[in-house]
Amino acid sequence: MRIVLSRAQMREMDLRTIQEFGISSQVLMETAGARAADIIRTRYAQELPQGVVLLCGRGNNGGDGYVIARHLYADYNPIQIFSIGDSQLSPETEHNRSLCEKLGIPILDLQAAEQLSTLLAFQNMQPALVIDAIYGIGFHGDLPPLVKEILQSFENIAAIKIAVDIPSGIDADTGNGYALKMDLTLVIEDLKYGHLLNAGRLATGEKVIVPIGIPASYKEEISTYHYQDLILPLRYPDAHKGTYGRVFIIGGSIGFLGSVKLASKAALRSGAGLIYLYTRADNLPFYGNIPDEIMLTPIAQQDEGNLPDPEKMQQAIAQADAIAIGCGLGMDSFALELLRLVLTHSKVPTICDADALSLIAKNDDLVPLLSKGSFLLTPHKAEFCRLAKITMDQLNQDPIAALRDYQAKVQCAILLKGHSSIYLDSTRSYILTAGNDALATGGSGDMLAGIISSFAAQGLDLPLAACSASYLMGRTAERLAAQQHAYSLTPADIIAHLGDIYE
Repeated sequence: MRIVLSRAQMREMDLRTIQEFGISSQVLMETAGARAADIIRTRYAQELPQGVVLLCGRGNNGGDGYVIARHLYADYNPIQIFSIGDSQLSPETEHNRSLCEKLGIPILDLQAAEQLSTLLAFQNMQPALVIDAIYGIGFHGDLPPLVKEILQSFENIAAIKIAVDIPSGIDADTGNGYALKMDLTLVIEDLKYGHLLNAGRLATGEKVIVPIGIPASYKEEISTYHYQDLILPLRYPDAHKGTYGRVFIIGGSIGFLGSVKLASKAALRSGAGLIYLYTRADNLPFYGNIPDEIMLTPIAQQDEGNLPDPEKMQQAIAQADAIAIGCGLGMDSFALELLRLVLTHSKVPTICDADALSLIAKNDDLVPLLSKGSFLLTPHKAEFCRLAKITMDQLNQDPIAALRDYQAKVQCAILLKGHSSIYLDSTRSYILTAGNDALATGGSGDMLAGIISSFAAQGLDLPLAACSASYLMGRTAERLAAQQHAYSLTPADIIAHLGDIYE
């Protein structure tokens, strides 16, 4: 796992390094540019003699670009710098530009759209590398029209595209914005949220960390990580089925019978000792073909009325080591009372998915119960918007902030599922990027709920259970997509291959 920083955290570390550690801003810039140049030189030794274009802005990101140009110029002459914009150069950038001028590196100032013809003429020479050092992590909002036009002019050329720190146009906190799609991003010191979220995830391409000497002690309080580890529950040679826990999968209603079945199969395939599929008594005939290892159990009902029996359900809940509720649960009074019983009496890790989330969104009196146990909400974006009562635009503007606001209200853990998934509780957050479009199909969320509950029943704490389950499912989908088209993959395929040995 690598830490992930906000814009403010990175700026604070820079400032502390300068003020407390005595390393000047100029030295930090020289270190960043020199190490970035070393990476470029190592990776692209064959391409560099064919020509390099550097797009340098007026701030410190542009200064990094000038340092890169100077270090590459020592070995490779066909280098052209385009200086973008008409604002005043930062002092460090002005210094490094002057050094490039003294070396005779060509620099052309682009301050107006009329000068684009000069840039386009140079592109006809087909440079092998284009290095984007226009804006760094300080950028937010919309690109100036000239800069956007410059970047768009490079979209269709065959050059290798490299960003310094973050692609220009991407917000470092949210990942929003337009940017040229990069082959490589040279990330200064540590990842930022924008490298992993929204448009930023696609724009950054491969990411390589460029350390610049920020003291490790400054990062000790950081609690956000890029989750890239498969941490599995421990297995023991003298174990028995009880060692690996009892998982209760609760759900299923007419029209949505398959979801709880998928969740149960995923829990079984991911190592839980005992799997109980709890569903309404009327549903039992529809589950005749479930795996023999899954114990099909009717939900106890009251003698009078079509509601779950509170005393018998409380006794059953007490036997579980982990619970997943909501897959195909339904939205009627039976489903509502069943969810209320689970939220009231569960003392074990409990995953609330699908219809459970919709019921919580519609019944505010359930929300106070979420702070009284070990609960995990697993919404996709639309479900989260209903829970938090915000629009999709509001969520996309800053997903981390939206999650934090809602988590402060409900006081339980949340796993927001999406292209980049985000786990967040009161003490930490993880960003997950494993997975592909093979997961964009009905049943993927049910599968994930089953794996999480299985891992939790086997002893992983809830954050690790949630993140390792998401990572395992995503990596399995990636591996299978290397063997067949992603559109043809189903949750059943992924479940069948969860245990494949990859490394």
